[in-house]
Amino acid sequence: MIRLALAAAAVAFTAAVAPMKWTAALSPMSGSKISGTATVTPDGASKMTVMLSITGGDANTSYPWHVHTGKCGPGGVVGPGAAYTAIKTDGSGAGKVTVSIPVAAPESGDFHVNVHKSAADMGTIVSCGDLTMAM
Repeated sequence: MIRLALAAAAVAFTAAVAPMKWTAALSPMSGSKISGTATVTPDGASKMTVMLSITGGDANTSYPWHVHTGKCGPGGVVGPGAAYTAIKTDGSGAGKVTVSIPVAAPESGDFHVNVHKSAADMGTIVSCGDLTMAM
């Protein structure tokens, strides 16, 4: 009984010190060369912060992207789509963006991050990665 209580206290302490986060490795899709990483972390009780970094894109290009429900493939956008600032690449095709989404970070389930070809071609996914829980 004491061991169980100590284990529960250790888990609670670890969660307080190192909040949960989700991470994804993005892989190229649809013939693109875009790969990258994404991290989702809680930002209070009603927001989440998403950091996205990509390489292999076209130079000086904006790519829309979102966190979606489910694994790579179809799925609804998590939070309002307008909250996601497009990621803009530099002259070498690399880009980074950090956004705050006004919805609580998920605590369980399947989620993924995808990068769209352009605002005019949202149906073509050029990079995708399934989010997994990391501590």
